[in-house]
Amino acid sequence: MSGTKTFLLELHCEEIPARFLKPLSEEFRAAFSIWAKAQGLANAGLETFYSPRKLAWRGSALPVSQPDQTEIQVGPPQRMCLDADGKPTIQGLKFAEKWGVEVSAVRFEQPAGKKEPCAVVTVTRKGRPTIELLAEALPGLIAGLHVPKAMRWGSSEFEFVRPIRNLLCLFGEEVVPITVDGVTATHTTWGHRLYHRNHPEPVTIASPEAYEAALEAAGVVVSVEARRARMAAQLEALAAEAGGRVVADTELLDTLAEIVEFPKVVRGDFPADFLRLPKEVLVTSLREHQKSFCIEKPDGTDLLPCFLTAANRTDDPAGFVKAGNEWVLKARLYDARFFFAEDRKHPLSERLEKLKALTFQRELGSYHEKTGRVVALTKMLATRLSKDDAHIERALEAARMAKCDLRTLMVGEFPELQGVMGGEYLRHERAHEEVWKAVKEHYRPVGADDAIPSTPMGCLLSLCDKLDTVVGCFAVGLIPSGSKDPLALRRAGQGIVRILWEQAEFAFTPSFLMDTALKVVGPKATKPEAETREALLAFFRDRVGYQLEWVGYAGSVRRSASAAGWEDLSDLKARCEALSAFAEDPRFASLAQSAKRIGNILKDESPAEAFDEAVLSDATEKTLAERLKALEATCEHAHLLAALADLAVPLEAFFNAVMVKCDDPGLRAARLSLLHRLRQAFLRVADFSLWQ
Repeated sequence: MSGTKTFLLELHCEEIPARFLKPLSEEFRAAFSIWAKAQGLANAGLETFYSPRKLAWRGSALPVSQPDQTEIQVGPPQRMCLDADGKPTIQGLKFAEKWGVEVSAVRFEQPAGKKEPCAVVTVTRKGRPTIELLAEALPGLIAGLHVPKAMRWGSSEFEFVRPIRNLLCLFGEEVVPITVDGVTATHTTWGHRLYHRNHPEPVTIASPEAYEAALEAAGVVVSVEARRARMAAQLEALAAEAGGRVVADTELLDTLAEIVEFPKVVRGDFPADFLRLPKEVLVTSLREHQKSFCIEKPDGTDLLPCFLTAANRTDDPAGFVKAGNEWVLKARLYDARFFFAEDRKHPLSERLEKLKALTFQRELGSYHEKTGRVVALTKMLATRLSKDDAHIERALEAARMAKCDLRTLMVGEFPELQGVMGGEYLRHERAHEEVWKAVKEHYRPVGADDAIPSTPMGCLLSLCDKLDTVVGCFAVGLIPSGSKDPLALRRAGQGIVRILWEQAEFAFTPSFLMDTALKVVGPKATKPEAETREALLAFFRDRVGYQLEWVGYAGSVRRSASAAGWEDLSDLKARCEALSAFAEDPRFASLAQSAKRIGNILKDESPAEAFDEAVLSDATEKTLAERLKALEATCEHAHLLAALADLAVPLEAFFNAVMVKCDDPGLRAARLSLLHRLRQAFLRVADFSLWQ
């Protein structure tokens, strides 16, 4: 048989938690691909579909039959298969019989790894129909899916995320005869529950290609990408109708696309007096409690008194979805307004002492102790950045108030608002703008795509808070390893590097920050300081490397620039920019080659920094010495790279004219020192021995 067909498998279950949908889909796709490759089935990649009650996979252009498979089988040694007259022995006959061939088909060769000739036979296995292979393999592939919280139902021994209610499995127009947990595959499935109120019969799928259209007619859009795209378009359109724009939330959009079967967005309203609440409170309340989007004015300043949410049905003719969401949302906003009012009855500063009852980390103590350390760090760094006593005092006030909102009702209800609410409460208390803004933004950046705080004081407070967390945890032995990082120390460390990278006036090196923080954390430390410092240095080197990768520098740029010095992030950034720009210059190849040649000559040598130029006798080395003076006087990295690249010709002439490691000790030392100084000029930009 020849030709191809399309394969389709769908598991129709009770509602599956959204967090399991994508992992299960990807796991089955990977397992199927491995199985198909082992069976010799080409073009076996699957596209995935999933919705709250469905997991489905479709693979196009699968061969109708697997190809014939040829195998070489090795048997006993020749001396055991043939007697002295060259006639087959019992063992030789049994070997041929075992593989179903005539004795004449057996040949004698010396296979790799064998010390003598052996009986060898080539066996061709007829390829089996793909539908038979699928019928054998699919139940095991489905049962092998890893479910973190697997369950069983009734008397069944089958474990899965939720009960399987229907099984659709087609190869072309044929049903693949499989049974999983007592459910036998058919060519039918089920659509939206509301659809089946008027259409009690299951939905027939005539072919795998008709799958999506047939289910959409039954009220289910099975592609999560299609649901996400349609919802995004509806959100924009409805927000525009209301005279505003959607408050962007990619994570919420992804969540809604996973928890609905049909992407229908509805708009609701809430009383305008709730707009007196801070914008972040409204956005968080709607997102966390109602999975709803807020709408803001076109300029992004204030919110409008309306929201957008998913209906999970094709329409809302009676307005019940809209009314129900408005009713629940209003109750949630009343709660938020109550929390906001209660919290403001007392100054935020009154909660500072209450932080003593809130543990930050067992060995590192309470949040009150953490606040004390952050204040001390802030003072040490602020005095290096500013001589303005009033400015320094405001920074210390921000550090004292940073964690106080952890004892408020609002943060108790919405932990995502920690920091934000502290800033809002200080703003209402008419604190200095620098102070409340710093407190409000001091958790930023909270991820790779998040911005750093918008003010220098906010950056300083964020830096000190994260520095205390990272250094404190390392000092008591809580170091991330592998994929384990329960305290999100890598994220905090990345935040520190981001601030140093983007805030040019913060001319602090990781080593300086580590040493400063270790002085403050010292009394709590349980690990030797030298051991902690070594671990922290490696940690920050990795974070800097990740930052270089995240901003998009090529691997050769990252490796060579970092090897020449990674702690001065401002200088590292400038060198990476210069290298990236100069890499396209035709002279770059000669630059890298020259640097590597010098490095090879100086290997295992320890030349002095200074040398007597008068000792140099050849014109080529005198020319290099003159060039060296100009190189060492060049500060700008791009100009230095260009000047180094122009050394290619004089260096080639030098190497052709003189023997560097000559017999004259003085001349040898001078030439080695000259090359050493040239190498130092190269290392001001990068270690080109790592350029690949």
